[in-house]
Amino acid sequence: MTLWNYTKMGLQQGPVPEDELRQKIRRGEIGPTTLVWREGMAGWLPISGVAELQESPLATPTADAPGGLAPVMAPERQPANPQPGHIPLPQPPAYQGNYIAPQIPNYMWQSIVALVLSGVLMLLICLPIGMPFAIVALVYANKVEGLRVQGRLIEAESASKSAKVWMIVSFALSGLILLGLIGMFVFFAVGSF
Repeated sequence: MTLWNYTKMGLQQGPVPEDELRQKIRRGEIGPTTLVWREGMAGWLPISGVAELQESPLATPTADAPGGLAPVMAPERQPANPQPGHIPLPQPPAYQGNYIAPQIPNYMWQSIVALVLSGVLMLLICLPIGMPFAIVALVYANKVEGLRVQGRLIEAESASKSAKVWMIVSFALSGLILLGLIGMFVFFAVGSF
């Protein structure tokens, strides 16, 4: 039984038996541009370049498909620098690049502090002014690492910037109200003496 490795969103998948790989091709889960490798191959090749996988119809006319055509599969989007996933033995040829995904700040702890501060204010004066903004900041902060790992760096940077903006808004609103409360307390404390 031949075992195949394939890429999906730049990450290595598999190994899977050849029958399973052919089913994925037929269902359109992977397309002709998907990179594949099996033991004995010199390197990764797109499915369209592997002769033994060409007996599977990638997008050829068939009589049993509606309109006489098999479904047309959209080419899979491949990141410019795929990151290796789980690599079973035997190993395919290593990726030769030195790509390291940049670290993108997620502002998670700052968003949590903003949420706690706005929660304290809500308990003190029943005014959750900064809480909605802190929750939005947490949602964006939570997205950053997942997008970065997937190689979607532009979206990760956008989520990072959004988390920062909403965290600052939450801190500013909660901080102003807290300073106002402290100021009122000091004013009344000094006035009573």
